Amino acid sequence: MSELSPEEKKKIFEEEKTRIEAQERVRKQIDKKKTKPATIGCLALIILIVLVVIINSLKPPSEQEPKAPPKPLYIALNASVIFTGTQFEITNNDNFSWSNVKLEINPGLLKSGYKLNVRVMSAGNTYTVGAMQFAKPDGTRFNPFSMKAQSISIYCNTSKGDGSYHGSWK
Repeated sequence: MSELSPEEKKKIFEEEKTRIEAQERVRKQIDKKKTKPATIGCLALIILIVLVVIINSLKPPSEQEPKAPPKPLYIALNASVIFTGTQFEITNNDNFSWSNVKLEINPGLLKSGYKLNVRVMSAGNTYTVGAMQFAKPDGTRFNPFSMKAQSISIYCNTSKGDGSYHGSWK
């Protein structure tokens, strides 16, 4: 096998260099063609957003939609609760019924109190509930002779939304 002369090596080197430069030019032209549609699309989207904002800000105040006040999580129930020492007398003073009523004696922030679920409490009616009907999830009953009823919470569904009541005794 014969070796290449320095002139032949130089000629091959020049041809390779020219080929690589040509490939780079073609690659740059292809990249420019690829980015043009994306650039135009982004620019069109920005212009569209700006136009929408301008048109919306030109509307007279009467045409702009009024913002509704945020809906409260719970409506305040109109209730009264009397503890006789052994029974709770719970009155629904609202003009609508409460359903899926959850009553809780001495509710805590980190632990639950003694609970009782009632299906319906009709408007204007008073319900008398024995204190020992309230229980914790583990079955422990509220004993009014060994512990004090300090507070009560009522949560329910109403025709006006979810309702709540919180009361306490001294």
